[in-house]
Amino acid sequence: MTSETTATDTRELIIKSAFACFRRQGLNKATIVDIARAADISRRTVYEYFRDKAAIVEACAEHSSQRFYREMAKAMGRGESLEDKLTLAAVFVTRARRFVEPETYFDADEVSLLLTKNAAVLHECCEFRTPHLAAAKLTGEVRKDLNVPATDEWFARMPFSLFSTPSSTLNMDDDEVVADFVRSHVVRGFTNDRAGRSR
Repeated sequence: MTSETTATDTRELIIKSAFACFRRQGLNKATIVDIARAADISRRTVYEYFRDKAAIVEACAEHSSQRFYREMAKAMGRGESLEDKLTLAAVFVTRARRFVEPETYFDADEVSLLLTKNAAVLHECCEFRTPHLAAAKLTGEVRKDLNVPATDEWFARMPFSLFSTPSSTLNMDDDEVVADFVRSHVVRGFTNDRAGRSR
C-alpha cells in the first residue's frame, strides 16, 4: 500500500467518522476530539488532514455533493429527451429532500450556508447540466436563441428551491405532481417560440 493510498484512506476515514459524530451528537456539539476517537486515530492526525472543524464540515459537504450528483446522473440517465431528464432530476431532488429531512446533523442554517458558500454548489450544478442543454440546442429540442449558461443557472436554482422550500399549493411527496409542475412551468419555456410577442 502506497503512502498516497494510505493518506486517501485516512482522509476518507475522518470524513466517515465526522458524519457519524454529526449524526449522533449534532453538528455543533461534535468536536475534533470526538471525530478522532470515532476514527480511532489521534487528534494530531486529524489536524494533518484538516486545519479545523470547519474544514471537516466542508469536506463532508463536498463528499455528499459528489454522491448527490452521481445519483442524480443515474436518475437523469433514464430519460431520453431533455424534458425527461430535467423532470427526472426534479423528482430526484424532491425525493432526496424527504430522505434528508430526518437527518438532523446539518441544521437548516448550516445547509443554507453550504448551499450558498461562494456559490460553489450552484456552480457545480450548472457544470453538471450544461452538456444536456447544449446538446438539446444542437438537436433543436430547445430554442436556437436559448442562452445556455443563463438558462442553466436559472434551472439550477429550481432544485435548490424544491429541496429547501416546502410548497403551500403542491403535494411535493407526489412524484407525478412534481414532474408535471416542472414540465408545465419550467422545461416547456425553453421551447416556446414566443409567437405573438412584439419585438
